[in-house]
Amino acid sequence: MTTEPAAPATLQPLLGQLKDLGFKYIQDEDYASAQFAFKKILELDNKDINARFIYAHLIDDGSHKKAAESRDMLLAILDEHPAIFDQPTETNLKLIRGAATKCRDVGPFSKGIELFRKLAHASGSAGDYYQLSEILTQGNFFEESIASLEKAIALDPATFDVAATRETLEIARSHLSQTTSKTAKGRKKIGRYPETAEFLGDFQKLMKDHIAVNLNSESKFINKNTRFFTMGSCFARNLAKSLHASGYVSHHMEISEYINTTFANKVFVDWLSDAAIDGAIRDRIVELLPPGWSKENALQIIRNSDVFILTLGVAPAFFDRVTGDFVLPRPSGLNSRVLAEKYLFRTTSVQENVDNVLYLIEFIRKISPDMKIIVTVSPVPLLASFEYESAVQADCLSKSTMRLVAHEVVNNSKLSNILYWPSFEVFRWAGSNASNYYAADDGAAWHVSEEKVAGTIRAFVDMFSAA
Repeated sequence: MTTEPAAPATLQPLLGQLKDLGFKYIQDEDYASAQFAFKKILELDNKDINARFIYAHLIDDGSHKKAAESRDMLLAILDEHPAIFDQPTETNLKLIRGAATKCRDVGPFSKGIELFRKLAHASGSAGDYYQLSEILTQGNFFEESIASLEKAIALDPATFDVAATRETLEIARSHLSQTTSKTAKGRKKIGRYPETAEFLGDFQKLMKDHIAVNLNSESKFINKNTRFFTMGSCFARNLAKSLHASGYVSHHMEISEYINTTFANKVFVDWLSDAAIDGAIRDRIVELLPPGWSKENALQIIRNSDVFILTLGVAPAFFDRVTGDFVLPRPSGLNSRVLAEKYLFRTTSVQENVDNVLYLIEFIRKISPDMKIIVTVSPVPLLASFEYESAVQADCLSKSTMRLVAHEVVNNSKLSNILYWPSFEVFRWAGSNASNYYAADDGAAWHVSEEKVAGTIRAFVDMFSAA
């Protein structure tokens, strides 16, 4: 390895003793003592590259945290001494290999690919080409991965020219010939989970590259004259508000922020279509209508809209304990406790909700056959559960149910002109890697960030805008 200026002469005897002691501990497999010895060496001389290299490996106890710490120490050496890449000595190759392996194990994969490329070309080792072939698949470098595996086989057929590898190579070549025969637009890449930097980086790029990537090739249907109608949970209201702020005509129909279920949506449709419904439910719907809304203007707004955004809220709902019928009660803090005793509060099934959503869409399509339909799932959590003691677990079950409902409706119901927009994934997955998706505006853990809602809408408009 490249050498640094030596430590002061007065320290040399002590450093030599510590190194001898450290190497003896390693030979005796007393790694805790060896780690202590090399830590002392670095406290006295933090420029000793060999000591830093050895200590970096000693601290790796198999945990992600220590592996990352080890990775950072090795990468720091390479950053400080780029000449190492031009001097393929055995010790330098070990250093590069160690850093590349850490990046392969704990990320970032892009850095691991970069290092394994340099390592394989510098070492000419079959093993390094094999590892390069493996990690290249993380970056969708499929053709280069095949070439690297072929190189490993050519360099060391005794190790790599075996039945399992030959089968892998045959399947890979066949897949490559199929994909290269298609247009670039038609090729399908493997989805990879984003790295932390991507979650924390440009929001619009995150949407296009990792969250809504399957929608990049969809046809454009939004222009400045596009009229939106949103319905469902309170999140749908946020979407409508954000669309309106962006200059679009957008109307939101919200029965109640507290009763944001597909069952409530279904009885609302029954009311709009003059179907026979329970008198108490009919009166309750009229009571819950937003100011200025009526049956007639609701129908007119739907007819005049180009895009219908349905946001699925929660899976639990209230039902009559005797008849099993859905009920639309008047919830409040105390009254909800009473309602939980009077009625059955249960998490509804995927199929029940699929049936309700298809019923709603059929109604919408009767009024406006060419309506573009966008299905989303609200990221706003379930505030309380009268079914489970943990609202967190109840919310997980509820949102998992609604996400499956969206999948079934959009992908398996043979409907046309319908898309799923991953607003739920934006908040629950990107939000788990960043701190400003919830509670950013008012400190309430169940309130989504207005900035991120606006960002989600911007991504939606940018992706589907024909202008």
